[in-house]
Amino acid sequence: MTDGTVNNQLLRIAIAEDTLSDIEILIGLIDKCQQEHQLSTFQSGEAMLADFESGLYDLIFLDIFMYELNGIQTAERIRETDTQVVIVFTTTSEDFTRESYRLNAYKYLVKPLVLEDVQDALDLAVLKRDKEQGATLAIVYENVPVVIPLTDILFIESANRRSLVHTDDETYTTTMTIDALERLLPSPRFTRSHRSYLVNFDRVDEVDSDFIMDNGTVAYITVKNHRKMRRAYENYIFDQVRGDV
Repeated sequence: MTDGTVNNQLLRIAIAEDTLSDIEILIGLIDKCQQEHQLSTFQSGEAMLADFESGLYDLIFLDIFMYELNGIQTAERIRETDTQVVIVFTTTSEDFTRESYRLNAYKYLVKPLVLEDVQDALDLAVLKRDKEQGATLAIVYENVPVVIPLTDILFIESANRRSLVHTDDETYTTTMTIDALERLLPSPRFTRSHRSYLVNFDRVDEVDSDFIMDNGTVAYITVKNHRKMRRAYENYIFDQVRGDV
């Protein structure tokens, strides 16, 4: 077993957009996010639905203004069989915002699209997929392969050129740096709160001067970044509620 792997697979993304240039723009933004993925594109809602089945995709981008079946109608058909896939509407108008909430769409993006919004959508889809599939971190601890469910990790601490992976029942030492682990673990679920701390937001109980974890332990926050970290955690919780993850 290689030290430091997460059991992720390719993020399965679909785009339904009737304008080829808009498809190409979105593909370019997705590629810039540097998230391993496989991509299917369709130029109508009908074409996408002909290929659709529950669980086929982790994330779907739907243009609202398509001919025949529009994005709203296409999403209604999707939700008949798949209530979990992350749906993101893309449009030139904000007229259908209320409809997007009714269909439990994660985002409603007005064109021209920007990288930050696309990255947010991919982050949520990865988070949702990993929770559903029970993602794990594989490391070598005391020369023995260890597989740790991400849900068990409270935070990771850097100490003496090593990293300490804190869980409820054990603290695992790995030679991997905290920088390497930060690149490996899904963001924003795992966020760097301090030079020496990488925190699992799912295990945070409250934010005081530092993060208080749900088992009572403390993960430190850099003083100058306290407001930024509080906002990042609040945004994460909000996105969980919006995305139902």
